[in-house]
Amino acid sequence: MRGNYRKFYFSALASASAALMMSAAPTAALAQPAQCDAEEGGPSKTLSPRVGQDIQKLYEFMQNDQYQEALAGFNNLISNRGDSFSAYEKSTVYELRANVKVNLEDFRGALRDMQVALDANGLPPARNNQLRYFIAQLNFQLEEFQTAIRGLNQWIQLANTCGVEVDPNAYYLLAAAYTQINPPNYRAALDPAEKALANQGAEPRKGYYDLLNLIYSELNNNQKRAPLLEQMVNHWPENKSYWTQLSGAYSTMGRDRDAFSVLEVAYRAGLLTTESEMLTLIQYYSFFDNPYRGAVLLEREMNAGNIDRDQDNLILLSQLWSQAREHKKSIPILQEAARNASKGELSYRLGMVLLADEQYAKAQRALEAAINKGGMDARDTGDAWLLLGTARFSQAGPSDTDRWESAKQAFQRAQNYQNTRGRARDWITYIDAVVDTYWTGLRLDYRQNMELCQDDLARFERDQRIRDLQNREPSQEDLDREQARRDECAALEAQGEPSPSNPPPPQDGE
Repeated sequence: MRGNYRKFYFSALASASAALMMSAAPTAALAQPAQCDAEEGGPSKTLSPRVGQDIQKLYEFMQNDQYQEALAGFNNLISNRGDSFSAYEKSTVYELRANVKVNLEDFRGALRDMQVALDANGLPPARNNQLRYFIAQLNFQLEEFQTAIRGLNQWIQLANTCGVEVDPNAYYLLAAAYTQINPPNYRAALDPAEKALANQGAEPRKGYYDLLNLIYSELNNNQKRAPLLEQMVNHWPENKSYWTQLSGAYSTMGRDRDAFSVLEVAYRAGLLTTESEMLTLIQYYSFFDNPYRGAVLLEREMNAGNIDRDQDNLILLSQLWSQAREHKKSIPILQEAARNASKGELSYRLGMVLLADEQYAKAQRALEAAINKGGMDARDTGDAWLLLGTARFSQAGPSDTDRWESAKQAFQRAQNYQNTRGRARDWITYIDAVVDTYWTGLRLDYRQNMELCQDDLARFERDQRIRDLQNREPSQEDLDREQARRDECAALEAQGEPSPSNPPPPQDGE
């Protein structure tokens, strides 16, 4: 990770150095350790008039952003007078040339010059320590992260020893450097990252939050990460990533209701734009027993082209409508999905929905298509046979033995699968009982009708004998009625007792 520094990051360094050219007398030394001495004056801490004049001219170039001219001047100054520099002059000149190189983005050259300035040991201890900070920053800029870590830790330790306030950016760079070494040391990065954020000042710094969020994420510390992300969505509510990360953190913590609420707010704000984000929200609607709203959202986004109208999403939409007990709305969705499917799963799902909606004939066709296409696992295949038997049986009338037999065959196939074996056996037992009751009833009716025929035929004979004794002829109407009844009884006798092998003739309307 390369730092994004401003071109004039070290301009304050140049200003401080220029001010030193005017120093003529020492300031009072502070009562602190030697490495903390902030004295800027004294015989060894001043520039000779000639060197001071040369630097003054070069500093004017720097103020006017004429860095190439300033660089050429510093090069000449070092070439011509470098051997006669005092330690303070050498440190000051190389420090200023490092500033010029930074502005020219020659970071390695700037690093070398700063190291020379530090090694010359001509500056006061406080300035030397500041140089260490700049050197560490440049090492970070150059992705020399281990070196940057050593330098930053040294500078922070000296600053704490000397009672100097630590720049929160130093903590930030140290934490960032720990995340960039191989392998990253996120545990070491945690403390400086938290300190950087705690000392950031009144204005929130997005980079600090992002870095600490990364560290918490890598350490799986959602207890701290969730509150941090809550702050981030408050500071930068337009950042969609923060909303989705907060939802994910809540979900990882088992706070699914909060995860759902966060996504819902983000969607209403127009921040959820990808299909996966919207589908996550839709799944939450189903999970929290509001499938209707999930179906409405999914259908709206599919129609708007924001979610693909592919088979998986069509299945999800049909499931949501079914969960919402809107079976009629789910049917055309599944029909669309199943139309071009090479496997039987979608036709199987369609058959289930049609069966629930009591569209038995269409359910039968869909389930037969599912079985014919195949490609389902054993569990779904067993269920398909069981549902097919149910669809066939539900279409049977009170004497529809063919449909009963067809349903029984489906249940017999369902017996071959473990998950449907018991239910299929119960159905077969029930159908056998229905069939037995049906044939028993037919045989009983046949026998009763035959007894009635025998009674009627005996009565006809008795009536005829009475007419013969009375020497009376029957009316034509009586003869016709009598003959029709004889024909009816003859036909019944010719038909014989009903049985599966001798079914009764179909009745009108059958």
